[in-house]
Amino acid sequence: MKETAAHTIYSYKLLYRFRWQFVGYLFQLLLIGLSLIWHSFMLQVPAYTLIVTLAILPVIPICHLVLFRLYALLRGHKPKTTADMLVSPWWGAGYPLPIPLSVYRGSELTVNVGSMAIAAGAYVWLSEGYGLTLITGTLIVSLPRLLALLTSFRLPSRSRVKYEDRGVAFLLTDG
Repeated sequence: MKETAAHTIYSYKLLYRFRWQFVGYLFQLLLIGLSLIWHSFMLQVPAYTLIVTLAILPVIPICHLVLFRLYALLRGHKPKTTADMLVSPWWGAGYPLPIPLSVYRGSELTVNVGSMAIAAGAYVWLSEGYGLTLITGTLIVSLPRLLALLTSFRLPSRSRVKYEDRGVAFLLTDG
């Protein structure tokens, strides 16, 4: 005898798609350059001497990924890592299926607040140039996530979020 499984098929209506594209990356590079100039005025040193402090920036995506994975582990969620790890503002972290808006907000708030807390904590142990670069770099690198998170507050609470390549889609079920 053959058993049949009950299947539920949902269809989604796209409410909003947030993608961080080439202009966004250029904007972030411009902000990083302007922050170096601002740091040189604050510290009263030439800007070219602060270029070496950019070496601390790769720590930020590692923090984002670790915090995202830690949040998912503690909440019992099943995250996935995608191939767009080096070119996405989400650093390749996401979920394979659409998730509730509350889960999305929780994970993004954890990543953003956690990375700022780590940067602020590390500021005490680093030299002033590296500490300032880490804090402003964390803010600049987190811009896409923060903007998408702020966008999520305009949507109905029963919405769902699908992580895509280089962005997120906010969906609403029809059923």
